[in-house]
Amino acid sequence: MNYKMTLLASLVLGATASTQALAAPVEWQGGQTSVKNGDIVSFQGSCFEAQNNPGSWETPSSASWFWKSAECSGGSGTLPPAPTQSPGPVEPPQTGTATPWVPGKTKVSNGDMVEYQGKCFVAKNNPGSWSSPTGSGWFWDEVSCGNTPAPTNAPVTDKPTVPTAAPTQTPPTPTDAPVTGNEVVWVAGSSRVSNGDRVIYQGECFEARNNPGIWEAPKAGSWFWTPVTCSGGVAPTAAPTTAPTVTPTVAPTAKPTIDPTVEPTPLPPTVEPTVAPTVEPTVLPTLEPSVAPSVEPTLPPEKPGELTILPDNAGTGYTIPRAELSAVEYYKTDSPLFRQVKFDISTRDNAIVEATAPNNAMNPENVLRVEGILSEQQWDYFFPLRNEAYTYKRFLQAVAKFPAFCQTYTDGRDSEAICKRSIATMFAHFGQETGANAPNWVQSKGVELWRQGLYYLREMYKSEDVVDGTYSACGSWQGEKWPCAPGKSYFGRGAKQLSWNYNYGQFSQAMFGDINVLLEKPELVADTWLNLASAVFFFVTPQPPKPSMLHVIDGTWQPNAADKAANLLPGLGATIQIINGAYECGKGGAEDYRAANRIKYYKIFAEELNLDITGEPLSCANMKAFATDGAGALLLNWDKDWGYNGSRPGDKSFECKPVGYQTAYNALFEGDYEQCVEKHFNVQAVDENGVIIPKGQ
Repeated sequence: MNYKMTLLASLVLGATASTQALAAPVEWQGGQTSVKNGDIVSFQGSCFEAQNNPGSWETPSSASWFWKSAECSGGSGTLPPAPTQSPGPVEPPQTGTATPWVPGKTKVSNGDMVEYQGKCFVAKNNPGSWSSPTGSGWFWDEVSCGNTPAPTNAPVTDKPTVPTAAPTQTPPTPTDAPVTGNEVVWVAGSSRVSNGDRVIYQGECFEARNNPGIWEAPKAGSWFWTPVTCSGGVAPTAAPTTAPTVTPTVAPTAKPTIDPTVEPTPLPPTVEPTVAPTVEPTVLPTLEPSVAPSVEPTLPPEKPGELTILPDNAGTGYTIPRAELSAVEYYKTDSPLFRQVKFDISTRDNAIVEATAPNNAMNPENVLRVEGILSEQQWDYFFPLRNEAYTYKRFLQAVAKFPAFCQTYTDGRDSEAICKRSIATMFAHFGQETGANAPNWVQSKGVELWRQGLYYLREMYKSEDVVDGTYSACGSWQGEKWPCAPGKSYFGRGAKQLSWNYNYGQFSQAMFGDINVLLEKPELVADTWLNLASAVFFFVTPQPPKPSMLHVIDGTWQPNAADKAANLLPGLGATIQIINGAYECGKGGAEDYRAANRIKYYKIFAEELNLDITGEPLSCANMKAFATDGAGALLLNWDKDWGYNGSRPGDKSFECKPVGYQTAYNALFEGDYEQCVEKHFNVQAVDENGVIIPKGQ
């Protein structure tokens, strides 16, 4: 039997449920309130209707998959009936008040009318600012413009100015005819285009379709782009820039010889062996992140459409086309914040990383920026007691791996200042996390506390030749997903002191596309450039419900009312809350000694880098923990959706939903959604011919 059920039908059922007379809306309490589809809740002065079986942590929002805006009840305590959704277009009053649609900027509510490319549309299903109107879209119905004259041309969106910085590599020369200027150069994270616009990217030309966002980089086979013949000429090229040399403001000192007979008296490290550290989410190991499914769906990504569920050949389970699973995965993660995080945690190929070296004019652009701010002489001066494995070259390689660190911002933000602030913040945390913190060395070795960072390469009292199972979750589901290798230990290593087998496995996936590389050789996190890359990885990756430290520093994270109520404000203090807030923050106004160290070190590094930090909130003494209703909260794991669906086998949902706790399936890994559905519903994915796709392919 062929079981099919459109996602639209489930929304219609939810709307029908709301036509019944209900009690006054329930005040939403995060983590406590349990609801069913059709229930109405009140949150921050607005009302929302539950859909798609939200859990108690899915905070109500009109942009959420789990909620839609609803009218609050009147004095009678009952709700007005909600109209049943009609599949056809809805004609609004012909008032001639259509708003010009500007991709990425225009925000609308359901029922609003916009004008785009000479046509008018009415919003439905709460479109985001990137979901440009289309007549067949999930978010829009095409309507008559009424009294609004149809424009002769589509609204013009200003194209961002192409950065003047030279590319680190000369793009290949296309073999087509000379360029006449009809194409614009694509800049990831900045270029905004409309359908039909043509762009040049890496020496090739593409035409936009299906309204690509600013992160969907052009490539052949993409849902959002079609390769086209360039209008002619040679793609623009620029000579590589040479790395600037910065003379340190303080004369470097020779690295002192440490007397092995003198034992330092370090302060207790922040690593807590008995407490599991915050789970570090996994990332996609691709240079150009794309939120489009890896397999092009049969329907536009913004409308998953029908789910085809068939019995498998053995009669013991079911099959679902991979294209449909990919479309649902895309739709459930399609938000501006999620797309931004996907870009932030994107990585370059390791061949580029290995080729990165000091004073190499072909270094990536963000590496050249770091070299212009921090010279090798300054590195030696800042960290004279560092373990010899922490080299300046390896720091540059760690930066090269992550394009978002010290990136070029094209929206008016000060790229140079953000880079300095990122470096100063990271170095201040190095001082506390891996510093010797030996006051007696200030006199005996002439090295101030702020310059004692990166002293520890491995966790204190741990050794590669002694198996230590303290951080090994080998027998649980974590061990099944990220299996421990015989004779290997997963204690703290590197500048971030990466710990636990599941974190090694996820970091390995991010760096190599293979979880087993670092599970089998965890010592690489200490002995190679990964010792510093692990710190950059943590810096750019959010720890839900916390934002990433990068977003705190570059202004992407803007605290909302919930954040402000917890005294969470952008600055060093918020990054302390992110990295070790449970132990160092919210002490009722008393500054924890570890946080005090970080603040002291940060002030000095900022001064050394000529960074003005006047007015920046440095303390976290009065900051509470980040919560799930904060501006930076993001659900990054998949778990079984236990919801009821009477039109599917066994009345089960055959779907997974995003959750705020760790599972074996991470939303940042394209394809993990498919694995989640397969695991929980005895499903196998099939290709377009109905052939079962082997596991892992």
